[in-house]
Parts: sequence; C-alpha cells; structure tokens
Amino acid sequence: MDGVIVAVSGTKGESKDVRDLGDLVDRGNAGYSDRFSEALLDELMFEGDPVADRATAALHEDAYDADGSQLQRLEALAATGEPRAQEFFERARHRPDWFEPQLLEQGQRLALAYSRHYGLSLTHSLFAGGLFTRAAIVTQSTGRLGSNPGRRIQETGAFIAALLQPGGLEPGSLGFQTAVRVRLLHGSIRSWLGKSPGFSEAFCGTPIDQTMLGMTLGLFDYLNLRSISRLGVRLSPDDLRAHHHLWRYVGYLIGIDERLLTASLEEERELWSALVAHQTFPELAGAPTLDRMVDVVAGMLGFGGRRRTFIRNLWLHLSGPEWFGVRDAGTRDPMLQALRAAGVVIGSAHRFVPGVAAGMQRRGSARLRAAEEMARTHGFGVKLEIDEDEAEREAIFEALCAGVRQRFESRAVCPG
Repeated sequence: MDGVIVAVSGTKGESKDVRDLGDLVDRGNAGYSDRFSEALLDELMFEGDPVADRATAALHEDAYDADGSQLQRLEALAATGEPRAQEFFERARHRPDWFEPQLLEQGQRLALAYSRHYGLSLTHSLFAGGLFTRAAIVTQSTGRLGSNPGRRIQETGAFIAALLQPGGLEPGSLGFQTAVRVRLLHGSIRSWLGKSPGFSEAFCGTPIDQTMLGMTLGLFDYLNLRSISRLGVRLSPDDLRAHHHLWRYVGYLIGIDERLLTASLEEERELWSALVAHQTFPELAGAPTLDRMVDVVAGMLGFGGRRRTFIRNLWLHLSGPEWFGVRDAGTRDPMLQALRAAGVVIGSAHRFVPGVAAGMQRRGSARLRAAEEMARTHGFGVKLEIDEDEAEREAIFEALCAGVRQRFESRAVCPG
C-alpha cells in the first residue's frame, strides 16, 4: 500500500507519524488512498474557491491587480450590503467546529521557537514545490518566485510573522487580515489568468485550484515538519498536533475545501502522497529545477564554492535525489552533519530543559519583528517580474503545458 499511512502504536506511546516523519515521499513510493483517490484529485483540479471567486467577480476585476487593494475595496462593498462581499467576510469570521484556540496558540509558540529552522525548511519547501508542474506553470505565469525570489521569500516570511504574533489569527488581527487578503489575491489571479489569451487553452485545469491549495498547505505543514525532522529536531506528538492544527486553520482561512483540510498530520501525509502521485513530474524539469534553485539560494546567501555544494547536499538530503529525478545523493558534507547535530541538541533542549522553550519563543518573536512590520505595510499585491526573454518564456510555458496535458490525457482529464 505505497503512499498510504496507517496509524500504529509507536515506542513510548508515540504514533507512526512521529517515528517515521522524516521518511521521504517521492514518485517511487507515492500513491492514492480511499480517502484521497485519483478521481477526487481529478475533480478538484477544476475547482477554485467559489466564495473568493464570487467576491472577485463583485469587484469587477478584469486585470491583474498589482496594488493589493482588493480587500479594502471588498470591505467597502460589504458595507453597502453587497451579498458576495458579505459572504466572503462572514465565511472568514466563522470558526469551524474543529477549531481549538489553545491548540492553535501552542502551534504558534512552536513555530516561533524554531523560527531559524522555519526559515531554512520553508525556503526549501518553496523551491521543492516547483516539482508540482501545474503549480510551477502558474507561478511562472504570474512571476511568483520569478526574477526576484528574495522578495518572494521575504513576503512569505512576512505572511508567517503576521500569523504567529500573539492573537495573530483573531478576526481583525494582522494575521487574520493577511490570510484573507491572500485568499482574495488567489481569486484575482484565477480571474486574471482565466481571461489571459492562450492560458486557458494551454493549461490543464483551473489555476490555483483546490489541489494546488492543498499542496501549498502541505509545504507549510507536513513538508516543513519533515525537513525539520531530517535536520535532527525531534518534536513531541503534542507539538506536531498543534502545528498541524495551526496550519489547518490557516488553510480554512485561505479557502481550502474541507475535503483537503486533514484532521491530523498523518492524514496530511496521506494527502501529500496522493498529490505527489497525481501532479509531480520530475522528468519534465526535475534536474534543471534542482540546479536553478541551488544557484538562486546560494546567490541569495552569498555562498560560493564549498558552501554552494552544501546547499545542493542539503536540498538532496531534505527531498532525496528521486524527487528531482537525479541519480546522485550528494556528497558527505561536514556542514550538513554539524547542522543535524545542532538540531538534535536544540530539539532536546526545547523538549526537556525548563525555560528553554520560552526563551526560544522570545528570540523567535524578536527575529520576526522586521518581517511582521513588512506584513503591516505590504499589500500582498502581485505584478509580473520576469527577466527571461519573452520568446524563451513562452517556449518554456508551452513545453510544460504540453507535458502536463500529455500525462493527463490518457484519463481524458485534459484531452490533448
């Protein structure tokens, strides 16, 4: 039953999702399950976010809105009684039955404590997610992680900093407002790309559909935790549950279908396995993606020579060579070994040494202060930022679209 995670008891009461959290999932062992079937994911490829899409229609957006003012304009519409605008905010303010405020706060504290690991593991997640080829086509088309990846990573940091501040997900708070702003941004992108000449004809499914949203949530929760685990940090079952609850609620705020808002980390890994089987195609761009991301990250950090090699070894360790469709697993790297040893020490101190967790949280909060300020002033708008020659960009777009359609046309999902 490749790709299906089954709950079993572990050592000292720890469940399987703790003991094998660091196990890799790639095309070689990924698979569907009864809960997350191929048919369900085929269906959700064509579903956007109806609430956000109706709100976007209420704004009469015909273009790619770069100033991030959609939320303020929608609030003004809601004040006039516009039903689609009111529906958007009513849905956001509603708390689902499964919501547990204390568990969410515990997840926020955990993320603050491991803010350094978050920065490293989420940078990996953002780039490794490029192997989800349909999502990569959308990000390429909108310029996300395009010519200015440093800015995109800063925006992600600002988003997270807003979510993690005390009370950051209470209605009206900075984190809450940022999450619903991102939801509306997704509606704007769907509207814009859906009307862009040539995109709908070439693309397979709906841009930023439910499978993409579920995959993105997995990058922040499951894949992030897996990376932290592979860096030597061992988290308690309670902390894992709290972290998952935090991101489950964020997923609710950004409009993810309840069928993909998993009830546990174990279920989320099961969903991740199905999504990997469904939409990763390393043969289309895997090896070039690895080389490109290593160059970009090394350039951002000012790394060259041996330290650039460390980035490559780190990425291969966190995802595995099969993820990128390459043969080598990297080289034995003293810097990586030291990083993992430090993770063991930090994780043990956080769990077992009195006062350490609180101190880590305080330092994490201070570390994210600048990012939090960016969230206060940033509109989270979008604009095209692509350096490549237009003809080259179009050729890449068409080649990826053709490759994706070919892989789905045998099931008549996206006939060629």
